[in-house]
Amino acid sequence: MATPTPFDTLTNRQKDICSYGGAFGILLSLTCLIQHMMITRTHWLTFVMLCIYFFAALSFFLLALQKHIAPLLLIISTAFAFIAQVILMRHALFSLVVVLLLMYHVVVVVIMYVEQIPKRLKLKAQLLREEEDNWRDKI
Repeated sequence: MATPTPFDTLTNRQKDICSYGGAFGILLSLTCLIQHMMITRTHWLTFVMLCIYFFAALSFFLLALQKHIAPLLLIISTAFAFIAQVILMRHALFSLVVVLLLMYHVVVVVIMYVEQIPKRLKLKAQLLREEEDNWRDKI
């Protein structure tokens, strides 16, 4: 078992939420991306939606890496997933995967804030920054 360091501000449960939640989110985003590439035609709106799915995958990747910017990016990604769903509904299309992506975004954001993960990630980043500043002129 690894010895705890002062930078371990997250509990094991919170680390598991970040890593497994991020991994499943990446897989769901990539599923939306592949489905979108398989069934759409060339159009400017298609490229916008591809960017939305890439952004969602990136947000979940940063969550899996436990970066402090991940909660903010996930909130933005939730809004983008909602926009993607609205775009599909306006064109009389239905995709269960896109609906699941939107619902998963909402669930992950709620769980993150209930578990106080953003606060702990900011504390971790601050401690790492302070440690880096302490060692900057000594090495």
